Amino acid sequence: MKRHIPILALIAACIALALIVLAYSNFFHNSFHFDDDHVIVENASIKSLSHWTRFFTDAHTFSSQPSNATYRPIVTLSFALDYAVHGALDPVPFHVTQLLLLVIVGVLLSIVFKSLFGPEQEMLAVIAAGIFCLHTANTETMNFISSRSELLSAIGLLAALIVFIRWPKLRRRGLYLIPLAIGALAKAPVVIFAGIVVAWVWLIERRRPTDALKAAAPSFIAGIALLIGLNAMNAKEWIAGGGSRIGYLITQPYAWLHYARLAILPVGLSADTDLEPMAHWYDTNAIAGYAFVALLCLAIARFARTREEAPIAFGLAWFGITLLPTSSIFPLAEVVNEHRLFFPLMGAVAAFVWTAELIVQRWPQAQRLAYSILVIAALALAYGTHVRNEAWRTEETLWRDVTQKSPRNGRGWMNYGLTQMEVGRYISAKEAFDRAAQFTPSFWTLEINRGIVAAALGDDVSAEQHFRRALELHPDRNAHFYYARWLLRRGRGTEAEPHLAEAARMAPTWVPPRRLALQVAVGRGQDQKARALAAGILQIDPTDAEALAVQRDGADLRGGTYRACFDQAWASLRDEQHAQAASGFRAAIRFEPKATAYNNLGWSLASLGFRDDAAAAYRAAIAADPQFERAKNNLRDLDASATR
Repeated sequence: MKRHIPILALIAACIALALIVLAYSNFFHNSFHFDDDHVIVENASIKSLSHWTRFFTDAHTFSSQPSNATYRPIVTLSFALDYAVHGALDPVPFHVTQLLLLVIVGVLLSIVFKSLFGPEQEMLAVIAAGIFCLHTANTETMNFISSRSELLSAIGLLAALIVFIRWPKLRRRGLYLIPLAIGALAKAPVVIFAGIVVAWVWLIERRRPTDALKAAAPSFIAGIALLIGLNAMNAKEWIAGGGSRIGYLITQPYAWLHYARLAILPVGLSADTDLEPMAHWYDTNAIAGYAFVALLCLAIARFARTREEAPIAFGLAWFGITLLPTSSIFPLAEVVNEHRLFFPLMGAVAAFVWTAELIVQRWPQAQRLAYSILVIAALALAYGTHVRNEAWRTEETLWRDVTQKSPRNGRGWMNYGLTQMEVGRYISAKEAFDRAAQFTPSFWTLEINRGIVAAALGDDVSAEQHFRRALELHPDRNAHFYYARWLLRRGRGTEAEPHLAEAARMAPTWVPPRRLALQVAVGRGQDQKARALAAGILQIDPTDAEALAVQRDGADLRGGTYRACFDQAWASLRDEQHAQAASGFRAAIRFEPKATAYNNLGWSLASLGFRDDAAAAYRAAIAADPQFERAKNNLRDLDASATR
């Protein structure tokens, strides 16, 4: 392209911004998905900013699930700020932040591209950054809120690269490492920056490889130090996931080919692919992956020969370098994740756009065609993004899409089954879970969900078998909690309590097992235990109303009157939520010790399996009203059942 005055670049930027907003105009109300459940929805730590400094000292604040509690304090802080906007789990502010961060990434990327393409290429840099922001493959990073770490770490890395490029005299002072370190607080793999520095100094500044390595040495050392320090901050229970190291490694070249295909033609996107680690190095897809990596290296070497073509080489090198952290002998939970394309896509877009520019420079007659291709690509990507956002509308639409795109994905079928279970379609849920079991027969989370749906269908024998198998496969917090909840609903409270305690111990920032234990303790009149449980909940979530009420008075006084507490408890009793009902009736008794409340308390406690406590409640009802025949009958029935 010829030189353009800055005003044209500004106009192009405004057009690009308008297209980005239009492309994402339908994603603001999309629901939370997948890991968002334990990182946002169930994470009580983000519900208050009063203890925001804990985000930087305790990795457990990142997730309610300890095995996923990696150290990403800036991400957690950003979620807490989003939550504070409405004081509720409204997806809109979370998505607004996602879009704002994408725009910031686009602005920084346009500055990098201008340095890459040349100072006269403001317009081209803006077009390239716009294409990246509009790219349909980025919809996973944008809709999957937990992937915000990609956006935040990208801002840190791009800012560091800009400082490194534009102020070379400051390199000795290492000031460019500051934004890199800040970005690392969002995501740990920052050692790729050293590789990008090598590529820049060697390919763009046209210096010797040894000089490039020297220039990258501070970045490499800082990156390693940051990586070690950040890993040390992860929760001790954190698990990277993954299976066979060799299988994962030999699959990664094919994963690179998969990502390259999505960069060129982003169709068939799946939020959770069914690609499995390859069994042999000579598998057909593995060989195709090796060939792609070899061609990528040859292309980098070919385009590295001249400064004119060097931006293509740099873009391709960027693509490969940024994929390296997820392509090592250290396997991740999934061999392919399409949000991993976010960083590599920046390099791919640079190579594509500069190729179009070289075509124009060498064959002026192709100018209209090349520019038309760029415009059409931008518009097509914007349309594709808008359409793809619809797949992320709800959990049901997303996981139905996954089962269609990745039909051999057991986790996809399980999550689709969850969407059916949540709306009471238990038969459909069971069918989906059974389908999932064909592909993941030893998936403990699936066994938990099979237990839940079996219980909902009235098959208690199968339900307990599934819960116990989940505990055998992987006795994590979920296995203990959901089995405990089922035990309580089946009147086996004394068996449930140890599992609740274990779930709480294993998940230091997860409220559900603590709240259920709190309700049981309040219902049983165990005031000291209830206060201790309430204090533990308030350390996690200082705004928890139930815990606050218990800490103040030893009972849940949210209703403020006997009638309010009784009515709430009665509603819980009708729904067979006996722990919550017992807590509510005990709260009502704190206002007025009426016989009816004692009788219903006894019924709730008996339903939970606490016979002695239930008998005491029935006797209290009879003491309050000696003519209360229903309480007398309930006590006789309780005594009779104990002698059977």
